[in-house]
Amino acid sequence: MVLRVKQLTKKYKNKTVLKDISFSVNAGEIIGLVGPNGAGKSTLMRSILALEAIENGTITVNDIANNQPDFYKYISFLPSDNYLYMSLTGYDHLSFVANIYNLEKTEIEETIDLIGIRSYVNQPIKSYSYGMRQHLLIALSILTKPIIILMDEPFNGLDPTSIIELKQLIRTLHSQGISIFISTHNLDILEDLTQTIWFIKDGELFTNSPVDTMSTSYEIAFFYQGNIEELMKDSYLPFKMNDSLLMTNSAHSIEKYLEWLIKNGVQIQSVNRSKRNLEDAYRHFYDV
Repeated sequence: MVLRVKQLTKKYKNKTVLKDISFSVNAGEIIGLVGPNGAGKSTLMRSILALEAIENGTITVNDIANNQPDFYKYISFLPSDNYLYMSLTGYDHLSFVANIYNLEKTEIEETIDLIGIRSYVNQPIKSYSYGMRQHLLIALSILTKPIIILMDEPFNGLDPTSIIELKQLIRTLHSQGISIFISTHNLDILEDLTQTIWFIKDGELFTNSPVDTMSTSYEIAFFYQGNIEELMKDSYLPFKMNDSLLMTNSAHSIEKYLEWLIKNGVQIQSVNRSKRNLEDAYRHFYDV
């Protein structure tokens, strides 16, 4: 168990914004946190890090409470707000953190190479693009070799190239056994990174994801010389066509579709879960 939160309650004046929240994160997990603005995503992360005072609850990483200095050796935070100093270089920022934690220069160099910021780390932050700044923030967040990183809207403001690079970086960190807790509004990106998705609503956390409780639809890529739509009409299975893909209906099992197609000479090229699953779950859960 990497991170454990028990009965966390947070209030603003007379309003309870986090209600008796309990959960745990295991080593090497990527967990997505979903919810509309004001649902409590950022407040939850800031409460875990003791950046927000709470009314009740315990938070531990490696069994160390968040009111102990050693807690911050094992957990890092990538906030949605940029807190970099424009006149300093990326290396200046890394050196500052390394000095606080008594890290060797070799550890700074290893982090620079891992994140891939060597070409601009000695330039002032004011010359960085938004994507470059995000990469530096991630370098800062892993410099101390944490076992879990909390990321609050890490994809905000990134161009497509930077999004692809950041997704790959998250996968690399995950492959090294680092647990990652991501809050983001971007459902497509989140679904591409993990199937462990938690929803927060009215201050309550639902760790049994609505995605898991919904029936699943699939996209089937195939080769067939005949008219696939005429063939499917005879199956009495509901379907849709999206370009050259056959879209199944979540009320019917994928096995029934595959059995019918193969029986009638259709060559199956691939079967993938529909990427609209998380969006559908979100709409259903929040009545959008």
